[in-house]
Amino acid sequence: MIDSMPDRPARTRAAGLLLLLTPVIWGATFPAAKVALRHVSPWTFVAWSRGLGLLAIAAVLLVSRPPREAWTLGLVPAGALLGALMTAGYTLQTVGIDHTSATNAGFITVLYVVLAPAGAALIGRHTPDRVDVACLAAALAGLALLSLRGGEFRAGDLIVLASSAAFAAHIVAVDVLVDRHAAAPLALAQMAASAVLTAAIALPGGAQAGEVASLWWIFVLTGVLGSGIAFSVQVMAQRSLSPVRASILLAAEALVAALVAAIWLGERLSARGWAGAAVVLAAIAVSELYPRRLQAPTEG
Repeated sequence: MIDSMPDRPARTRAAGLLLLLTPVIWGATFPAAKVALRHVSPWTFVAWSRGLGLLAIAAVLLVSRPPREAWTLGLVPAGALLGALMTAGYTLQTVGIDHTSATNAGFITVLYVVLAPAGAALIGRHTPDRVDVACLAAALAGLALLSLRGGEFRAGDLIVLASSAAFAAHIVAVDVLVDRHAAAPLALAQMAASAVLTAAIALPGGAQAGEVASLWWIFVLTGVLGSGIAFSVQVMAQRSLSPVRASILLAAEALVAALVAAIWLGERLSARGWAGAAVVLAAIAVSELYPRRLQAPTEG
């Protein structure tokens, strides 16, 4: 059913607010991963997090019970694509976090704010608005102030940078596929594919079940919430948001990562870093408020 014009801005605002829950959860997972990696391998960490995420989504679907017609054969290739991109992003990110700070990893990861709109434009689905472009440029400048030092990256930073490209591709792919499949089954399909892939990668090194059990609260955060809930929220919210707006909103995870890492791990930002954080926050605020001002006169 086609939405009426007065309802569309409200739905877009609601989706934006819903999507803001995602960076809060994801931001907290950066220092959590840093702590977990003191005890388990990156491969074990990723595999258990995705597996728990799959169980969380499956539990929700057992209660909500999507209609039978929502389960189509097309979910298999769609889930495989999204699951592969998710696996690439999380595996590279986790390996990178093991060789850099949680704060750096958070800021470098959100370089997908630049990569996702470029990817969307490349496949011809979205032409970024001038305001979106300005916000992306401001966010990039803020990220540079926050995370770059002398134009050089450590090895861990470069690995996390590669993960941001995979996450950017995931955002664009979700935008394409949410128009073709029901959101909840698609979320389950992508997590199932990622759980299988990460389990296959981790299997040769062993399950490390004892270590995982001792860190159960970290895996609840990174697996049940960070994988199961947050990725499901992203899929549902992107039904009403472009990759450009989704990327800008999700960039807030870097700020959450910095704050939680400061409290939990004692990591600190310099004055230059806080200046960069202010620029990123301004870019997020403008990207969210500007469309509202444009649409306000036409709302009934």
